[in-house]
Amino acid sequence: MIEFFQTLNEQNDPRQLYVFGFLIFVFILLIFNFSFKNNIPSCNHYMLNIYLYIGLALSLIGTFTLLLEYYKVKPNLMISLLSFILGLVFIFVIHFASPIQNSFVNHFIWIILLFVFSYMIYPLVSDPKYEQYINRTIIIVALIFFIMSIVVYLYPKFFENTYQRMMMGLFIALLSIIIVEVVYLIYKTIKKDYTYTNFNRFITYIVIIIFTLLISYDTQRLKFVQKNCKEGNSLRYPNYPKESLGLILDIINLFVRILSLQGSR
Repeated sequence: MIEFFQTLNEQNDPRQLYVFGFLIFVFILLIFNFSFKNNIPSCNHYMLNIYLYIGLALSLIGTFTLLLEYYKVKPNLMISLLSFILGLVFIFVIHFASPIQNSFVNHFIWIILLFVFSYMIYPLVSDPKYEQYINRTIIIVALIFFIMSIVVYLYPKFFENTYQRMMMGLFIALLSIIIVEVVYLIYKTIKKDYTYTNFNRFITYIVIIIFTLLISYDTQRLKFVQKNCKEGNSLRYPNYPKESLGLILDIINLFVRILSLQGSR
């Protein structure tokens, strides 16, 4: 899979799409086997199901990104902005849709969201300046995800006891960073200075730390949800498209930040 991202700008090889298509097919089969019982979302194998949805999501994002490159879609700032707004709306909708009555709608919106995410990262991964770093970035993000997921299972009590305080702290930190970045972007736009400065690097490092920690605490959140998952109760049925979004966004944000950091050297 890494090689496909690496050659994204070098060639439009349809074999890359075939392999992603195969991965999507395998993940869908596994999801139907483990995540559903009598066509209804099942609490069995809860965390495994989350990881299967993450695998399917990354395969779909890879496919969408390759298709955008294959058809030579040109990034558009206005469309990117509209996609961002549409993404926020769909995230809101998917959080309140019933996992049973609206299961198809849930999954359909989830796939649209993945396409929106693909379109938003497409300008970065299609830029020749970052091509040589994509391989390394995927490996780094995979290692971070693996390590920060494992520590939650190695030290469950620590993450249970610190969950509330850390999630509040990480939320405030992330919100503060967003505000600072918006203000700084406006300032640089006024000055017509678009260089990647040391301040940008500093902010990027902080964001990487935040999302690295969020992988662990989002995993802990899912463990709490797993305990409350109950089939037969419409309010407690698992909503895997919604519940997998947190970790998917963590991975995407880490990928974008680490790739942009390396490409700015």
